[in-house]
Amino acid sequence: MAKPIPINRRWQENQRLRENNGANPAPTQPASVAQPPRRGYQETLRQLLESLRESFQVEEPEPRAPVQTLPPVQATERLVPRREPPPRIIRARYRETCTGCGAPINPGDAITRHPRWGDWVHVGCRDREQRAARRVIEARYRGFCYACARPILQGQPITPQRGYGWVHLECALRENNP
Repeated sequence: MAKPIPINRRWQENQRLRENNGANPAPTQPASVAQPPRRGYQETLRQLLESLRESFQVEEPEPRAPVQTLPPVQATERLVPRREPPPRIIRARYRETCTGCGAPINPGDAITRHPRWGDWVHVGCRDREQRAARRVIEARYRGFCYACARPILQGQPITPQRGYGWVHLECALRENNP
Protein backbone atom coordinates (compact mmCIF):
# COMPACT_ATOMS: atom_id res chain seq x y z
CA MET A 1 0.00 0.00 0.00
CA ALA A 2 1.34 3.39 -0.96
CA LYS A 3 2.02 6.01 1.64
CA PRO A 4 -0.36 8.97 1.68
CA ILE A 5 0.89 12.21 0.18
CA PRO A 6 1.81 14.77 2.85
CA ILE A 7 -0.49 17.79 3.05
CA ASN A 8 2.04 20.36 1.85
CA ARG A 9 2.96 18.26 -1.22
CA ARG A 10 -0.71 17.77 -2.05
CA TRP A 11 -1.21 21.54 -1.84
CA GLN A 12 1.72 22.08 -4.21
CA GLU A 13 0.29 19.58 -6.69
CA ASN A 14 -3.08 21.32 -6.54
CA GLN A 15 -1.38 24.66 -7.19
CA ARG A 16 0.43 23.23 -10.23
CA LEU A 17 -2.80 21.78 -11.59
CA ARG A 18 -4.55 25.11 -11.12
CA GLU A 19 -1.80 26.93 -13.03
CA ASN A 20 -1.92 24.41 -15.89
CA ASN A 21 -5.72 24.36 -16.18
CA GLY A 22 -6.33 28.05 -15.64
CA ALA A 23 -6.94 30.29 -12.68
CA ASN A 24 -10.34 28.91 -11.71
CA PRO A 25 -11.24 25.71 -13.48
CA ALA A 26 -14.99 25.04 -13.55
CA PRO A 27 -16.02 22.20 -11.28
CA THR A 28 -16.93 19.15 -13.29
CA GLN A 29 -19.65 16.71 -12.36
CA PRO A 30 -19.18 13.02 -12.91
CA ALA A 31 -21.05 11.58 -15.88
CA SER A 32 -22.85 9.12 -13.62
CA VAL A 33 -24.86 11.91 -11.96
CA ALA A 34 -27.75 12.68 -14.26
CA GLN A 35 -29.62 15.93 -13.82
CA PRO A 36 -33.41 15.51 -13.61
CA PRO A 37 -35.30 17.22 -16.42
CA ARG A 38 -36.45 20.65 -15.41
CA ARG A 39 -39.36 21.05 -17.84
CA GLY A 40 -41.70 18.49 -19.25
CA TYR A 41 -40.89 15.90 -16.63
CA GLN A 42 -44.43 14.51 -16.81
CA GLU A 43 -44.04 13.91 -20.53
CA THR A 44 -40.65 12.29 -19.94
CA LEU A 45 -42.15 10.12 -17.23
CA ARG A 46 -45.01 9.09 -19.52
CA GLN A 47 -42.54 8.16 -22.28
CA LEU A 48 -40.47 6.15 -19.82
CA LEU A 49 -43.53 4.24 -18.62
CA GLU A 50 -44.60 3.49 -22.22
CA SER A 51 -41.15 2.18 -23.10
CA LEU A 52 -41.15 -0.01 -19.98
CA ARG A 53 -44.61 -1.38 -20.87
CA GLU A 54 -43.42 -2.20 -24.38
CA SER A 55 -40.22 -3.87 -23.21
CA PHE A 56 -42.00 -5.96 -20.56
CA GLN A 57 -45.11 -6.45 -22.73
CA VAL A 58 -47.47 -5.14 -20.10
CA GLU A 59 -50.95 -4.04 -21.07
CA GLU A 60 -51.97 -0.50 -20.35
CA PRO A 61 -54.03 -0.29 -17.16
CA GLU A 62 -57.73 0.36 -17.49
CA PRO A 63 -58.90 3.73 -16.27
CA ARG A 64 -60.32 3.50 -12.79
CA ALA A 65 -63.82 4.56 -11.89
CA PRO A 66 -63.96 7.72 -9.81
CA VAL A 67 -64.05 7.04 -6.10
CA GLN A 68 -67.39 7.80 -4.55
CA THR A 69 -67.13 10.07 -1.58
CA LEU A 70 -69.47 9.57 1.30
CA PRO A 71 -71.51 12.49 2.53
CA PRO A 72 -70.11 14.10 5.65
CA VAL A 73 -71.39 12.38 8.75
CA GLN A 74 -71.14 13.50 12.32
CA ALA A 75 -68.50 11.17 13.61
CA THR A 76 -68.82 9.79 17.09
CA GLU A 77 -66.05 7.97 18.85
CA ARG A 78 -66.68 5.26 21.34
CA LEU A 79 -64.38 5.72 24.26
CA VAL A 80 -63.07 2.48 25.64
CA PRO A 81 -61.57 2.61 29.12
CA ARG A 82 -57.85 2.04 29.21
CA ARG A 83 -56.97 -1.38 30.46
CA GLU A 84 -54.32 -1.27 33.10
CA PRO A 85 -52.06 -4.26 33.48
CA PRO A 86 -52.93 -6.45 36.43
CA PRO A 87 -51.15 -5.40 39.61
CA ARG A 88 -47.92 -7.19 40.43
CA ILE A 89 -48.46 -9.33 43.50
CA ILE A 90 -45.52 -10.56 45.54
CA ARG A 91 -44.99 -12.18 48.92
CA ALA A 92 -43.79 -9.90 51.73
CA ARG A 93 -40.28 -10.59 53.01
CA TYR A 94 -40.26 -8.03 55.83
CA ARG A 95 -42.63 -6.86 58.54
CA GLU A 96 -44.34 -3.56 57.69
CA THR A 97 -47.59 -1.68 58.32
CA CYS A 98 -50.24 -1.56 55.59
CA THR A 99 -51.18 2.07 54.95
CA GLY A 100 -54.53 0.94 53.54
CA CYS A 101 -55.88 -0.79 56.65
CA GLY A 102 -53.30 -0.06 59.36
CA ALA A 103 -52.80 -3.78 60.06
CA PRO A 104 -49.31 -5.27 60.05
CA ILE A 105 -47.96 -6.91 56.91
CA ASN A 106 -46.30 -10.13 57.98
CA PRO A 107 -43.65 -11.99 56.00
CA GLY A 108 -45.40 -14.28 53.51
CA ASP A 109 -48.51 -12.08 53.04
CA ALA A 110 -49.58 -11.25 49.46
CA ILE A 111 -48.83 -7.55 48.85
CA THR A 112 -48.97 -5.10 45.94
CA ARG A 113 -48.20 -1.43 45.32
CA HIS A 114 -51.00 1.07 45.88
CA PRO A 115 -51.70 2.99 42.63
CA ARG A 116 -51.78 6.43 44.29
CA TRP A 117 -49.27 6.25 47.13
CA GLY A 118 -46.77 3.73 45.78
CA ASP A 119 -46.58 2.01 49.20
CA TRP A 120 -46.81 -1.74 49.67
CA VAL A 121 -50.31 -2.72 50.86
CA HIS A 122 -52.31 -5.93 51.25
CA VAL A 123 -53.83 -7.12 47.97
CA GLY A 124 -57.32 -6.40 49.35
CA CYS A 125 -56.32 -2.85 50.34
CA ARG A 126 -55.20 -1.82 46.84
CA ASP A 127 -58.32 0.26 46.11
CA ARG A 128 -58.90 1.54 49.66
CA GLU A 129 -58.43 5.04 50.97
CA GLN A 130 -55.50 5.59 53.30
CA ARG A 131 -56.40 4.60 56.85
CA ALA A 132 -53.06 4.25 58.57
CA ALA A 133 -51.63 7.54 59.79
CA ARG A 134 -48.13 6.61 58.71
CA ARG A 135 -46.03 3.86 57.21
CA VAL A 136 -44.18 1.91 59.90
CA ILE A 137 -41.54 -0.75 59.27
CA GLU A 138 -39.04 -2.61 61.38
CA ALA A 139 -35.49 -1.36 60.91
CA ARG A 140 -33.45 -3.87 58.97
CA TYR A 141 -30.15 -2.04 59.39
CA ARG A 142 -28.50 0.02 62.08
CA GLY A 143 -28.54 3.77 61.65
CA PHE A 144 -29.40 6.91 63.56
CA CYS A 145 -32.58 8.89 64.02
CA TYR A 146 -32.54 12.26 62.25
CA ALA A 147 -34.96 13.75 64.80
CA CYS A 148 -33.26 12.82 68.11
CA ALA A 149 -29.78 11.73 66.87
CA ARG A 150 -29.98 8.48 68.90
CA PRO A 151 -29.05 5.20 67.23
CA ILE A 152 -31.67 3.13 65.41
CA LEU A 153 -31.20 -0.53 66.23
CA GLN A 154 -32.19 -3.41 64.02
CA GLY A 155 -35.83 -4.43 64.70
CA GLN A 156 -37.01 -1.04 66.08
CA PRO A 157 -40.15 0.48 64.50
CA ILE A 158 -39.22 3.38 62.20
CA THR A 159 -41.19 5.64 59.88
CA PRO A 160 -40.29 8.17 57.16
CA GLN A 161 -40.63 11.75 58.41
CA ARG A 162 -40.79 14.59 55.90
CA GLY A 163 -37.75 16.79 56.32
CA TYR A 164 -35.88 14.27 58.48
CA GLY A 165 -35.80 10.93 56.64
CA TRP A 166 -36.20 7.72 58.67
CA VAL A 167 -36.89 8.34 62.37
CA HIS A 168 -38.05 6.35 65.40
CA LEU A 169 -41.82 5.93 65.54
CA GLU A 170 -41.82 7.55 69.00
CA CYS A 171 -39.92 10.59 67.65
CA ALA A 172 -42.40 10.99 64.78
CA LEU A 173 -45.36 10.80 67.16
CA ARG A 174 -43.66 13.29 69.50
CA GLU A 175 -43.02 15.71 66.60
CA ASN A 176 -46.70 15.62 65.58
CA ASN A 177 -48.05 15.90 69.16
CA PRO A 178 -45.88 18.43 71.07
